[in-house]
Amino acid sequence: MASLAVLAALCLIAAGILAARRQPNPAVAVALSAPAPAGQAAAGGPASAAGTGAAGKDAQAEAARKTPEASGIAALLPDAAPGTGAPRALAPAETFSPATLSDKIDGKAELYLAAGFTAMACRGYRAGNARIDAYLYRMKSPDAAFAAFSGQRRPGATQSPLAKNAALTENALFLISGRDYLEVIADRADAKPALETLARAVLAGLAPAKGTAGPAGASATADIPPQELFPKAGLKADSVRLAVADAFGCQGLTNMYTAEYEAGATAFLSRRKDAAEARAQAALYHKFLTDNGYAVQDAAGAPAGAAVLAMEGSVEILFTRGRALAGIHDAPDRDAALRAAAALDAGLRAGGLEK
Repeated sequence: MASLAVLAALCLIAAGILAARRQPNPAVAVALSAPAPAGQAAAGGPASAAGTGAAGKDAQAEAARKTPEASGIAALLPDAAPGTGAPRALAPAETFSPATLSDKIDGKAELYLAAGFTAMACRGYRAGNARIDAYLYRMKSPDAAFAAFSGQRRPGATQSPLAKNAALTENALFLISGRDYLEVIADRADAKPALETLARAVLAGLAPAKGTAGPAGASATADIPPQELFPKAGLKADSVRLAVADAFGCQGLTNMYTAEYEAGATAFLSRRKDAAEARAQAALYHKFLTDNGYAVQDAAGAPAGAAVLAMEGSVEILFTRGRALAGIHDAPDRDAALRAAAALDAGLRAGGLEK
């Protein structure tokens, strides 16, 4: 009888607990029915930007993707390229902003963001048995587009006739037009004609490529891309690069074009806002070198106004010409550095930088 009494009491307690759990906590009920903050959708309406649920996060991500510039370049990826058997789109274009680029290319987004990325549109295509993906990046400037292009250029790529800066591999095509950078990538190695056909269709909608215009009164060299001012003799193929920030490890040394030569030296060139800024960047790099063990050397035989610095096995020469900072980095000896500096200076003078 005692056991039955205890069992009955336990059953009553369990029934009470179940009944209590069916009644929501008043605080929870208030929170669930709280009115939406002013200016946001009420409960049951569209997800607000402040929403913390999955729907709210999806809405935030979608809004971040659909920036005006991203939507504009999406229209530049055509539904199809002209011609029989040419690539045909598989779905509408996707767009990405700086806030969402890593959602698409996680691990590589920093390259584009550091270079000066503003928007990207991508779209998948089918051409025969090949799938082709086109990625169109809108960068802040032609220099920013070249930084992305030079950072992604693959060894062994050949020059495509579609653009001055266009590299073609067995399954990919990379090119720039003005401040736009285009990647067209196939899932197989026999799709070169389709790559170029699709790239040509995209190029048809882009603004014509232009040089970077300088300030009023600047020399004619302002209209020449910096990478074209390097001497061609002895230049290693596909070695021209653009370091957007902290070139050679020097914090604050920005927008530095570099070119490698067979003799072992690296030429560098940075076009600045004006001559004063060029001199300031030269002073910054000069201090960086001396702080890291380089000693100032006799400048005999170097370009006028140049500084020569050296440490064991490495020689640096730097000078300014108008609003350009130029020089030679990490040459193996003084003679190689002087020859390379003289050739670079002659090229700059021929381009109109004589002071």
